[in-house]
Amino acid sequence: MRIMLGSNGWRRTAAIVVLGLSFVVDPALGSGKRSIPWGAMYVPIAEAVDHAMTGTVAAYRGRSGAERLLVDLPAARASGIRLIVTLGAVAPAEYMTGDGHIDPDSVDRELEPFFAIAGEIRPYIEDGTLWGVRFLDEPHDPAGCPRGFEVDPVELGTVYASIHRHLGGVPIGSTAPPAYMLRVPGAGIAFGQVVHARLPAGFDDPTQFHTAQSRLAHDHGLLYVASVNANTNPIDNATFFRTYREMCAIETVDFATAWQWPQGHHPEASFEARFLDPDPAVQAEIARIPEACAR
Repeated sequence: MRIMLGSNGWRRTAAIVVLGLSFVVDPALGSGKRSIPWGAMYVPIAEAVDHAMTGTVAAYRGRSGAERLLVDLPAARASGIRLIVTLGAVAPAEYMTGDGHIDPDSVDRELEPFFAIAGEIRPYIEDGTLWGVRFLDEPHDPAGCPRGFEVDPVELGTVYASIHRHLGGVPIGSTAPPAYMLRVPGAGIAFGQVVHARLPAGFDDPTQFHTAQSRLAHDHGLLYVASVNANTNPIDNATFFRTYREMCAIETVDFATAWQWPQGHHPEASFEARFLDPDPAVQAEIARIPEACAR
């Protein structure tokens, strides 16, 4: 077991790595206890704080994105928010050559603004505020590519190696399941995302799916980020948050999120709209989420 202590002007935390798994001990929870981060994708930090969420997935691109990251990181640290940061364009097509390979020059152009401020980012990695880095969405089945196509996991691993060279030992992953991520050299995070109406074969509910996927991730030394879709999920709000709470309670889930906080051009209610539903049954499920996140 390796313990790394970090302090700042607001609080003191202990980031612990055990058997390849990292988490943050919150002194407010009491000695020997920890709590996984929970929230939704793209929740502004101020709103995450207002709603007592403890984690969000944020996106940053270009020099303006790098500047915004340097504003968000101290704000997150001050409030105890853990961030998974998406660096650069999220679509695999942004980086692919005509013959289906990752173009290193395109990657370098996208990530250079963040590498230029690496020294300013690293302290937030060391104290656990920057929980992980996300690069690419669904490389195992990228939109806009031929059916059956996947980004070469070894080529993706070369990108991870470059990120590690600049940022150090931060866990890195793509929005892809453990079965793909375990093939990517240098990967530290796998993502599981599910919708009630489109469960993969062999699974009866999202909790069963995330239990199996998170165990597979841990078996291969990967952290596991669990997500249940809001905006494309035709399910009532009470059921949605009961599922979310049950997902949070899975011992092998390391970070809980949902796609996504804003509505966007999607048919179902956003996480925000569901979260603000005044129905007592909905609010009762939301109120139980922090307890489900405790380990």
